[in-house]
Amino acid sequence: MKKCALNVVGPQVQKFRTRKGWTQAVLAEKLQLLGWNVSLGSVGKLEAQLRRVPDCELLFLARILGVNAGDLLPKRVSYRHLGPQFQSGKRLAVFPARGER
Repeated sequence: MKKCALNVVGPQVQKFRTRKGWTQAVLAEKLQLLGWNVSLGSVGKLEAQLRRVPDCELLFLARILGVNAGDLLPKRVSYRHLGPQFQSGKRLAVFPARGER
């Protein structure tokens, strides 16, 4: 599975998580206690940019990590790179369908 160009928050989630000294399992557990039924594997894929991050998930992540949602967005974005991929017309599902990899 290749990186999802539309997930720009994964590296920031990983940065804030590691600053707290948490493993991915600890982050998943804290998110579950807040009400998001997320798996360890899903957290790993999110950080590795292998899946998209809906806005509602962004809110959960910011809350648990103790940051503003905007802090999870990168400071520098290559719009020339991101724009064409965003407008590619490809399927924009949150999770890949069976057989999509």
